[in-house]
This record gives sequence, C-alpha cells and structure tokens, in this order.
Amino acid sequence: MRVGSAGLQTGTAVRTGCAGALRREARTAETAGNAGLRSARGPQVRDDAAPLRRTALPSRSAGLRPASPPERAAKPAHRHSRTAETAWNAGLRPARGGRRPAHGASLFVLTVLASATLTLAACDTDNTLPGRSRPIFEHDWPPPSELAGGPSTFTPPDPAEALFEASSGVRAYIVPAEADPLVRITAALPLGRLHEADGEAGASALLTHLLTTRGAAGAGEPLSLRLAELGTSLSAVETLDATHLSLNVLPEDWRAALGLLVELVRNPDLDAAAIRGYRTGAGYDMPMAGIVGAGYRPKVELERFVHGYPLAPPASGTSVSPAAVRALAARSLAADRVVFGIGGAVSRAAVEEALESATRGWTPSGEPAPEAAVVGPGEPSSRFHTVDVPSLEGWIAIGRPVGAVPESDRAPLAALRFILAERLNIAAREKRGLANRDDFEVPETASGTGLLLVRTGGRPEAVGPLVRYSLEEIARMHDPDAPVTAAEVTRAQGWLLGAVWQRSLELAADASRTFAIEGVRHGGADRLMSWPEAVRAVTAGDVKRVALEYLDPAGFTTVVAGPLAEIRAARHPRWPVALDELEAELSDGE
Repeated sequence: MRVGSAGLQTGTAVRTGCAGALRREARTAETAGNAGLRSARGPQVRDDAAPLRRTALPSRSAGLRPASPPERAAKPAHRHSRTAETAWNAGLRPARGGRRPAHGASLFVLTVLASATLTLAACDTDNTLPGRSRPIFEHDWPPPSELAGGPSTFTPPDPAEALFEASSGVRAYIVPAEADPLVRITAALPLGRLHEADGEAGASALLTHLLTTRGAAGAGEPLSLRLAELGTSLSAVETLDATHLSLNVLPEDWRAALGLLVELVRNPDLDAAAIRGYRTGAGYDMPMAGIVGAGYRPKVELERFVHGYPLAPPASGTSVSPAAVRALAARSLAADRVVFGIGGAVSRAAVEEALESATRGWTPSGEPAPEAAVVGPGEPSSRFHTVDVPSLEGWIAIGRPVGAVPESDRAPLAALRFILAERLNIAAREKRGLANRDDFEVPETASGTGLLLVRTGGRPEAVGPLVRYSLEEIARMHDPDAPVTAAEVTRAQGWLLGAVWQRSLELAADASRTFAIEGVRHGGADRLMSWPEAVRAVTAGDVKRVALEYLDPAGFTTVVAGPLAEIRAARHPRWPVALDELEAELSDGE
C-alpha cells in the first residue's frame, strides 16, 4: 500500500479486519500528502517575487499534484527504522522542486502515521507465525491428490544401446542429442575413502586434487590454460565410494575435451615432491553458510564423533606417501575401472572412433574390482556434542552411521527419506518458522553404508527448538503406534520417480553421467532401470518396517556448531527450549 506521494509504504495488513482501518488512515494521509507535501512541477512562486500567471494543466490544479503510481510494498512500517524513514519522507525532506512543507503539515502527517502504527499494533496477530507480518495464507485450492493427471510419457535412454566398450576394456555410455547446445564428458572413477587400503588414508582426496590441478604427466601446456582454451572448467564430485570428473563444452570442442579427460585419467602427474608436501585439510568448509555439501561442518564433526575415518575425513595435517597414491591410482585408474559418459550434440560413430583411438594401449587391471569398505555401527561417547564456532547462526547435524543396507530395504528407505524430510520441514518451517530447511538424507553408496543425517540451522534462539522438534519427528517416525499414511507414500513415490529418477535421465548430458556412475558402483545400469518397479512396490508397512529398523532415537547423536554463548543464552519467545536442557536430557544415563 502506498500513502500519497509522501513516500509512506506499509506491509500487508496482519489480519483482514485491519485492512479497513489502515485504508482509512491511508486516505487521510494521502490527502495531506497531496495537498501540502509536494508542490506542482512547472513554474514556482517565490515569496519575494511577483506572482506569475498560472497555467491551467489538464491533470493538476494550482498547487496540487496527483499521487505517484503505486509501488511495490516495502517492509512493514512498524519497525523503528521504517518509522523513522517514513517520518523523514513525510515531513522532514523537501519535495523535489519545492520548499520544505509547513511545520503544521508535518505534525499532521506524523499524527496520521502514529495513528496507523497504533492501528497495526491493535490488530490481532494470532493468525501469524513468529517473526512474520503476513497472515497464514488461506485458500480453497483442491489438494494435489484430487488433481487428475495422466500417466507419465517419459521414456529413458536405453543403457544397453548407449554402452560402448573399447578394445582396451574402457567402457563408455554415449547418449547423442543433436539439438543440445552443449556436450558433457564425464569420467567416473572407483575413488573415495571406502576404497583406500591400510596406509592410504587421505590418498583419494590427494589423487583427486592432483587430477584437477596438475593435469596429465608430460603435457606441454598447463591444465588451466587448456581448460581456458576450451572455455570450460573441470568439476569434481567426491563421495565415499565414487568420484566423477566432468567437462561441459561446445559441440565443436568435444573431441579436444574427450582427449584431455582421457589423457588426464590415463596418465596423471603424480609428482613425488607435490605428494610429500601435501597435508590433509580440516575436512570441512569455513565459514559456515548453509546446510548443503559434503563440507558442512556439523556433519563432518558428527562423522568424527560417531565413527571416525573412513566415514569421516582423516585428521587434519595427515601426510600421504607417494607409494600410497600410486597404489590407489593403479587400482582406480585402470582401463577396466574407469567408465566414461558422453552426452549431447555428438555422433555416436565419431565418439566410438575417438575413444578407441585415445584409449588404445591403456592397460587394464586384470583383476576383479575390490569391494568398497563398509562402515561399522560405531560407539559414540555421548549423544550430544557442541563446537564453538564464530557464526551468525547455529548449525545442526543429527545422525547415526549404518552398515550395508539389504537391497530389499533400499526402496523403502528412500521413501522414508522423503517422508521424514517432509515432516521435519512441516514441524520446523511451516508450523513454527524456525528455519528455512530441515532435511533428512540417506547414504548413496553402492552398499548403502554411510550416515543417516538430519541437517538444519537457524538463529541462536531457534537452535534449541530445532533440535527438540527434529528429534521428536525422528521418534514419531520410529513409534510403532504412529502410522505412515498411504498419501505420504504416494507423494514419496512421485518425488522419487518423477523428480529424482526422471531428472537424472531426462537430458542426454545427465543420462550419460548417471549411467557412468552406476557403471562404477554397480557394474552396469540394471539396478537403475529396475528402480521404478521397486519404488512402486513400496507400501506404508514397508516404510514403517525400515523406520523401526534404522530410526531408533537412542542411536542418533546431535552436533551443534555456532556461537555457543549466544545459543545457550537465547530463548525463543514462543518455544523457549534451552540448549543446556537438551544436553542434560541427551546425556542422561551415559
């Protein structure tokens, strides 16, 4: 709402019943503002000069000008800063082209502003969330379950048709798409902490670092220059049991990009001096800003508390020997271990020819691929840990390690991941406005081993309530008497298939990368293509069964990182949960 041309703007009324009162205040202020706060443009009259002849204007009378067009509503006017700014706009600043308004007009407008503020304060705010000025949105839209939608017509690429195997043993998934503007080339590698043998702690991260910074051994130009000539960058995604490197290039550059990536993986520059000078880092990202990513500090701290290496990164400052890096490279970068993905505006025949030429003579390992390690259950010393970190907010990780997950549990556990994340967001964000996101994730490794994890964070006063309500939702999901509804399972199935699975295969560039990663983890794409059938077969009983198996609240550990003094002293005005109380509860009996 805009009040006249004086510049006063207010937020939406808190309740519908307040709107009429605010409109009355607005009309009063608008009249005052139009009448006395700005002079008309055009010829002006000075006090010490003879009056000029007035010119009749079609839309303006002498000394009056219409209100400016409505502008986008600003933040609510009841904040002190906005009130001060409004007073300045209304009476303390002269309008363009005119003199400062009379003192009486200023007092009148300030009186109107005070009246409008009192009107807002008198409105009933029971229908608003804490920290919000807008009411809870009410609508009569039908629920999504009542909307009639036709069956999906999506048909994924056939991985069997996409697969190509060169004479060297190198496999590649080629997914042509003539209309695509780019070509993505991916190299998926069996590389991660779960593939490290004794004495190789930190070698996978170091090998990835060497691949993405030093380039190929004996290359004439630096890797950075070669990438710049292609107008691209080399991205690396590292997980516990797989790493993939990707390049996105224009269609005319795909041959050079493919040659660069094959050369890089086939003959990496394992410089002994660089390896000896390397030391592992902290393992997490700083400063903390958001809950996503493998470097989320509360997650890394949680991994160290509940299990340690290899679930967690090795300790900071760990050195790696050149022999360890070479041994890992020999296992992970052999011709029959690397899987490529090429998707986009390419010709399949041309890619097959280029791959055969570039990989000729690449030595295979000649041995079966070793199984990745499995994380044990772990025995944390405490269920609650804090880390004092300078930050504006508090960040939270709640989780537990899991070992190998049977294939019969994988689809129900994936559905459980969606349902619990949905419940967490309803409890923390939609009902209470404590955080922007309260998420739950399950491991994505080949065996299913890893960390079951809740990630969230918020203002210091929201940290205690976020921990409390997140743990309550885990307990409610684990409670055998609290049912999982069929509607929740249906929504989970739609998300798993219509969003996650379909999105990973919808574009040629994504499909080729997905096939390559599946080839490294599972030896092929059969499991990926049978995933929709497994997900559609999940029932509410299956989800409750895996919830009872994996979500025992007694097995979860909580880590809070942030400004601990502020977090411990803060109390939310509506949900005053103290961090010290939570710590005492979770540590009771240990």
